[in-house]
Amino acid sequence: MAIFIFILGTVLGSFYLVVATRLPRGEDIVKSRSYCDSCKHQLKWYNLIPVFSYVFQKGKCIYCKKKISLECLLVELIAGLGFLICYLSYGFSYEFFLGVVVFSLTVVIYISDFKYLVILDSSLVVAGLMTILIKFFYLGLNQVFFSVLNGLVMFLVMFLIQKMGEVIFKKEALGGGDVKLAFVIGLILNVPLGLAAIVLSTFLALPYSVAYMYIEKNNEVAYGPFLAGALMIIFFTMDKFTILLDFLFSWH
Repeated sequence: MAIFIFILGTVLGSFYLVVATRLPRGEDIVKSRSYCDSCKHQLKWYNLIPVFSYVFQKGKCIYCKKKISLECLLVELIAGLGFLICYLSYGFSYEFFLGVVVFSLTVVIYISDFKYLVILDSSLVVAGLMTILIKFFYLGLNQVFFSVLNGLVMFLVMFLIQKMGEVIFKKEALGGGDVKLAFVIGLILNVPLGLAAIVLSTFLALPYSVAYMYIEKNNEVAYGPFLAGALMIIFFTMDKFTILLDFLFSWH
């Protein structure tokens, strides 16, 4: 079963890469066939086997012999390992399925936001709907309602942060995708842990942002990956962050 979960992760990882790179360019991912980025030749099914095709083809297109981006292999391996870790940690449980949603969303956001400074609405909608279905199946309708309420509160918090940033910096300081992502964070976690994710994300983003602005001379920095990364860190260490928050708010 662990092997099957790993393979499933690599297959979905390959799909996530397609979604995160083609949709921002306005390309169709349903009707169009996969193709080589260099020669545009349509690929056969045996050219698309996750991990194995890259290894057997020695990282090159079999048609034009140009190198295939190492990103393809890395995303497939990371997704496979992420799914495997979720399974080995939680088995088939509420935490496993929700963990897969969190990990999948993080992978897509990392690719799309770092490459194109875009957080895809489709990825947020799918993650939100999957979260609602999982919570309804395991926890019931009341918990779904409570989670949606948490999501709305987080959305409003991030929306206010966005407006404050516009007033202070006299320009858009936070993208609409980040505000929508806050809703999903609240849906998955709760308001206290969601706020902790926002705080953590700023510390994660700070070193990268400073280095990026210094090297690239560009103030437009992707924030979504760090927000999603903070969500993933807190989700997989939720018990520790809950203890930390309880300690901080009970301290006198």
